[in-house]
Amino acid sequence: MADPSPRTPRAAGTRGSAVLRRAGRIAAALPATAVFLFLLAPLAVLALSSLNSTSSLSFPPRGISPRWYQEVLTSPDWLVSFRLSGLLVLLVVLTTVTLGTLAAYGLVRGDFPGRGLLSGLALAPLMVPEIIIALGLLYYFQGLGLVNTLTGLWLAHSLVALPFVIRTVMVSAQALDPTLERAAAALGAGRLRTLRTVTLPLLRPGILAGAVFAAVTSLGEVAVSALVSGANTTTVPVRIFSAVQFQLDPSVAAVSTLLMLVSVLVLVGVDRFTHFSEVL
Repeated sequence: MADPSPRTPRAAGTRGSAVLRRAGRIAAALPATAVFLFLLAPLAVLALSSLNSTSSLSFPPRGISPRWYQEVLTSPDWLVSFRLSGLLVLLVVLTTVTLGTLAAYGLVRGDFPGRGLLSGLALAPLMVPEIIIALGLLYYFQGLGLVNTLTGLWLAHSLVALPFVIRTVMVSAQALDPTLERAAAALGAGRLRTLRTVTLPLLRPGILAGAVFAAVTSLGEVAVSALVSGANTTTVPVRIFSAVQFQLDPSVAAVSTLLMLVSVLVLVGVDRFTHFSEVL
C-alpha cells in the first residue's frame, strides 16, 4: 500500500534548513553562555562560601550555616561602616546627579567656545588610574584638613562618580528633540516650567542610569577611600579590604554577598519601572 503522504524533496530540504538554523542558534549562544558562566562563577562561589559553618573561608563549604550573616549584622564595626557607606551613597548621588545633569545638558545643548575641551575635562577622571587620583586627593586634602572626614570622602567619591553621570545624561540629552522645548515655550511655558515638565522627564532615563552608576561607584570605591579615609571613617569596601588582609573568614563573603544582593535588587527594581538600561 502506497504512503498517503510521501516525503517530497522540498519538505526534506525545508526540514534540513530548520535543523541548520537551530544548530546555528545553539552554536551562536555557546560563547555568550560561556562568558556568562565565567562572570557568574566567582559570585556563586562567594555566595556559597558565605554560608560556611567553619571559621575558614573555603570552597566548597564544609557545612551550611547563616552564622556569618548574623555576626555581620550584629557587629558594631560593620554596622558603623554600613551607615557611613549608605550616607555617602545618598550624598554622592544627590551631588553628582545635580551637577552632572546640568553639566551634561549644557555641554550638549550649549554653543560656546571651549565646549569640546570642557567635555574632555569632565570625562578626564575616567581616563586616569584611580590610584593616581587617590594620591592627588590625599596631598590636596591634607592641606585642607579633609583627610579622615566625611566631607573629604563625599568630595572624593563625587569626583570619581561624576563622569559616569555626565556620560549617561549626555546620551539622553543628545536624543532630546529641541522642538519639544520650543513648542512648550511657544505655548507660554517659562524656562523653569519647560525644564520641569519637558526637559527633565525626557532626561530621566539618563539621570536614573547615572544615579545608579554613581551609587555603585561610591559603594565599591576602595583606592580613593583607602587613602582619604581613616580610623573614624572606614567604609564597607575599606573594611572588607582590611579584613581580607588580616582576618580572612566567611564574614567578608557574607558582607560581599549582601552588597551584591542589594545592588542587583536596586538595579532590577529601577530598570523595571524606568527602563534606564535603554541608554546604556
